[in-house]
Amino acid sequence: MDESLFVLFLLSGLSWSSSAISRRYHYINLQMSWSDAQSYCRGNFTDLATVDTMDDVNRLIHSVDAGYSGSVWIGLKSGTEKRWSWSNGENSSQYFNWDSGMPNDDGYCVATSSGRWTDMACSYKRYFVCYKNTTYYMIQSARSWTDAQSYCRQNYTDLPTIHSSAENDQLNATALKRYYIWFGLYRDPWEWSDQWDVRFRYWASGQPNQGVGSDCVSMSTTDSGKWSRESCDVLHPFICYAEEKRKQIVRLKVSCAGHCSLNNPSLQTAILNQITEKFKSMGLESDTKIKWRKEKGEKVFELENSIVKSSDNTCKVHP
Repeated sequence: MDESLFVLFLLSGLSWSSSAISRRYHYINLQMSWSDAQSYCRGNFTDLATVDTMDDVNRLIHSVDAGYSGSVWIGLKSGTEKRWSWSNGENSSQYFNWDSGMPNDDGYCVATSSGRWTDMACSYKRYFVCYKNTTYYMIQSARSWTDAQSYCRQNYTDLPTIHSSAENDQLNATALKRYYIWFGLYRDPWEWSDQWDVRFRYWASGQPNQGVGSDCVSMSTTDSGKWSRESCDVLHPFICYAEEKRKQIVRLKVSCAGHCSLNNPSLQTAILNQITEKFKSMGLESDTKIKWRKEKGEKVFELENSIVKSSDNTCKVHP
């Protein structure tokens, strides 16, 4: 396309659909083990429920029948890979500052003392540090790691994430000396049934416990939707999800220099190709499909501006 093309997204005229993650949750009022629930969801929907955010937690709660007040299975299960993750959802760590002989697999949560890190049982009650913006706050109230996480999320932003020695020094300067202090690092052995790599967790107080054979996760319908570790053989109702294609319609305003007929099919195809490439550069899913939206007999573009021929024999569009 030789013409200089400028595309502005307004309100409606072009439509696109995508199979990006857009989940509709379905409560299934059948008592099943976790594995049977997984099979049911995969046979009738997409999979057991995967949860990315607190908004998803609230949607799960509202999907459950009003008369039910027990626990329900979701799609989280103990996996084979154990990874160090951060409380704020970051799924990897490139910086560590372990104390000598650490980690030694004594627990899934990490505390710091004098800047050196130690793994220990998440149920231990420790002081902890929260952060908000770039400021750390020392909280002198002994809590389990999960309770400390909840406190930070409710009153600040979260437990701290440490990316460098400078941030570790800042954490150490904030923490009380000669104490073990919780921060945001924990060992995550859990994975979603659909293999979605998201590290959002919403554990109940004292969870996840380390009971042998408790390899599946249920959601409480009464404790704000918080999660607990249970034996996979326990019978619960459960929540499935089905993926939905999302469709959105926007209006385009297009201007071009030189002679161009915007209702020329080849030019419209070129515009779509340009938009598609832009979407890809923005990280939009590769299977996103876009097309012109018009009723039978209508044109895609309607002229709304005046066209004036300038002294250099080119057309210019003016409002």
